[in-house]
Amino acid sequence: MRFRKSKSSSSSCSSMSVPSATKQKRKILTSLPDKSPELIVMDVRSIATGTFNSSGVFSMTASSYGRSLSPRSTSTDILESFSVDDDDSTSDISVTKSRVFIRTADLPHMKVAWSRVRNSSLSDLDDDELIEYVHKPSSNPPLSSIALDENECWIALDDGKGMAPLAKAAIQALVKTGLDASMDKAMWTANAPTAKLLKAGLWDATIFISCDVGKPMTVPHAKGSKDENDVLVWTGNWGHKYYGHDIPAVRCEAIVNMSPRALANLLVDSNRVKEYNKMSTGREDILTFCNEATCVSKIIEGRSKPPMLGKTLVLKSLMHMEELPGGGERSGYVVVSRAISLADDVDAPVDPKVLSSEMLMGLNIIRAVEGEPERCVLINLNHLRSPMIPVMLARRLALGSAVNFINDIRALC
Repeated sequence: MRFRKSKSSSSSCSSMSVPSATKQKRKILTSLPDKSPELIVMDVRSIATGTFNSSGVFSMTASSYGRSLSPRSTSTDILESFSVDDDDSTSDISVTKSRVFIRTADLPHMKVAWSRVRNSSLSDLDDDELIEYVHKPSSNPPLSSIALDENECWIALDDGKGMAPLAKAAIQALVKTGLDASMDKAMWTANAPTAKLLKAGLWDATIFISCDVGKPMTVPHAKGSKDENDVLVWTGNWGHKYYGHDIPAVRCEAIVNMSPRALANLLVDSNRVKEYNKMSTGREDILTFCNEATCVSKIIEGRSKPPMLGKTLVLKSLMHMEELPGGGERSGYVVVSRAISLADDVDAPVDPKVLSSEMLMGLNIIRAVEGEPERCVLINLNHLRSPMIPVMLARRLALGSAVNFINDIRALC
């Protein structure tokens, strides 16, 4: 894309504009998601607003009218390259485009996490150099298929080349929020069988114990005993008022006779999903950011066929695994997931046989057991949004799936 600054423009930060009297038009070469470059002639004023900063970097945000002119274009249709002409001189600037976006408004730790990134790795950038979603959260929908919510905060997980600057901050906030919620006793209500089991007090030293202790857990039942097969179940609601707050979450806790490391490896391996999820038709890794022994971060697409639906349920999510405080061998691991929005899906044809759902918070805490390296305590938290499924059916599916998930994992031991 080529923009020519007028001779009257300052050499520092100047806004792109078109005089209203002349209604001058500009030729814009854009790179749309999964499309070859196209030449589009439009009135720049109607499409977007943007500014040049002191370094010559141009930041552009699409207007709502601009997005309506071309449903395929979004505020993240980033230019592959463009130049600014000043008479005889030309400056070429390379910019990349993001594909993966995630909601963060409901993560109370995100603001602090972003502030740390801003004051460290992004400290060399002026405020006018910060790119929406990539360097700073934004309430503007990153894709034309998403409705505007002024209370939302979107960030990009990738920058077209790899993990975006705010991705780690978002992941840290997601993990912290999930761990805090899972241990918030006031948030959860036990179902009748669980309430009966808890009356004896045998689980008091195991449930709702903060992961910050950084040490192995004690468990109430010996290996091989009948009671070790108990599955504790709670339901709860989030205290925030952001996206999905009205949908109940499910929490399960149980003893699993598998080492924490083995269970963590099982959950992050997409090739093994069918071993413990009988409804799964497969899971694919779309984009991998990190794949190390103690840390995995990737974008996944999971497909399943719940028997009562008659359709394929699709979940596209960020999945992240890391060690708990104290280390994996001593304390355990956490695996967290959250729905993402993918730019590639904007133009995808609608399949009537497919239902898209969103994992608003998926959490598996795998805690080491004191003196028993081949056992662990598994805490599973699910907060799932399935807009095309009736609320009562969705609730029944969530409860049944959570318990089945625990028992299917146990069947592999």
